[in-house]
Amino acid sequence: MFNLTYDIDSIVFWQQAKKNKLMIKKSKETNQYFLYSLAHSNISASESYEWVEASGTGVIYSFTISYIAGGSKYYLDKTPYVIGSILLDEGVRITSNIFAEDNSDIKIGKKVEVFFKRLNEEITFPCFKLK
Repeated sequence: MFNLTYDIDSIVFWQQAKKNKLMIKKSKETNQYFLYSLAHSNISASESYEWVEASGTGVIYSFTISYIAGGSKYYLDKTPYVIGSILLDEGVRITSNIFAEDNSDIKIGKKVEVFFKRLNEEITFPCFKLK
């Protein structure tokens, strides 16, 4: 399975995913949204921020279809699978799996919405499906 490490930047994200909530951070000064790591944002470490629930909707920014199992044991019998970069309505990009009945329906710019896939007791993973 995944080797998920909870840290101060991500613990709220993963805890709330177990409750089927997609959480992102929002700067209290600039109202700019970002995913949980300050290191990958334009937010200053001196700014205060809060966790907010994202809309869970967005568009496919980019994607690839993998025909080789990789990343973890979870993917061994799940090829092909789609890995995508989703641009959420809040302007935040998140990388996740995209699910569709037919992978040929997956296109850049198509609308998607989040759903949550429970992998085990520890991990519930936010994934996306076509709207």
